[in-house]
Amino acid sequence: MKVKKEDLLINHLEAYPIIAAVRDEEGMAEALASPVKVIFLLNGTLSNIRSRINQVKESGKLVFVHLEMMSGLSKDQAAVEFLHMEMKPTGILTTKPNLIQKARSLGLVTIQRLFMLDSLSIQTGIKMVDLNQPDLIEIMPAIIPKVIVRVKKESTIPIIAGGMVETKEEIIGLLKVGATAVSTSKTDLWYL
Repeated sequence: MKVKKEDLLINHLEAYPIIAAVRDEEGMAEALASPVKVIFLLNGTLSNIRSRINQVKESGKLVFVHLEMMSGLSKDQAAVEFLHMEMKPTGILTTKPNLIQKARSLGLVTIQRLFMLDSLSIQTGIKMVDLNQPDLIEIMPAIIPKVIVRVKKESTIPIIAGGMVETKEEIIGLLKVGATAVSTSKTDLWYL
């Protein structure tokens, strides 16, 4: 029986719930050497994204591309098709619901990034994920555990807490309130 990509991702996150959020070459080298199983590529260009994706895949880790942060790629469905056909990342993370739908139709694992700024953004975010059914939700900023508790009550989609995570204690607290995983660009936390 073939294991679905989203199940493989959940298994990796259960085994090691810290995600490396990579912004530059130095971070990339550190993430590849670290014990993390999942890497979010948070920057890149059309000229280097293929080699970055290949580096991550060759290291045996899962790779997600944040489309809105890739220079030279449009932020539309054609970019999702291009990534899927030419580079085959594990999946994408995005703030754009229409890209979630396209990526899912292509078999990519999808992560909907939600910025929770106030009660209205929480309500809007929950409606958006209910409608588009991403595989996971990344809630930002992660340092507001009560938002994770509320979204967890209203949605069955696994949650990644991301943004402004700076300590081991914050990671433990976020996992305790129901986050499946925590993404962080703090390299020292990748080794917990």
